[in-house]
Amino acid sequence: MPTRHFTRQQLAALGVPPDSPDDVECSDTLLADEHVTTLKYTAARRCVFRADDDHTYAVRYEGRLDTGDYEVGGDMPDNHGWHGDTVEAVEVEERPVTVVRWIPVDDPQ
Repeated sequence: MPTRHFTRQQLAALGVPPDSPDDVECSDTLLADEHVTTLKYTAARRCVFRADDDHTYAVRYEGRLDTGDYEVGGDMPDNHGWHGDTVEAVEVEERPVTVVRWIPVDDPQ
């Protein structure tokens, strides 16, 4: 699995992580911002972006919870959950994936 290390400044210059998942629609470098899981005070998210080497990478980060008017604790961490001077990104590609899901049976009446 190919990886690349980015400094926090390099990621910020690319707009990673976005201020809002909606920012992906207005960006040439941001391709996706996906919810991964909900943590106690933050949401784990995955941002997919195109770097200066024209490869596509994904990094995980911590973002704000979208909880409406409910109080859930402090603000998100300043470092987006990243520790150290660099952040490891995994090179990714877009591929169709078949997903099996349980859906309701149509009523034969």
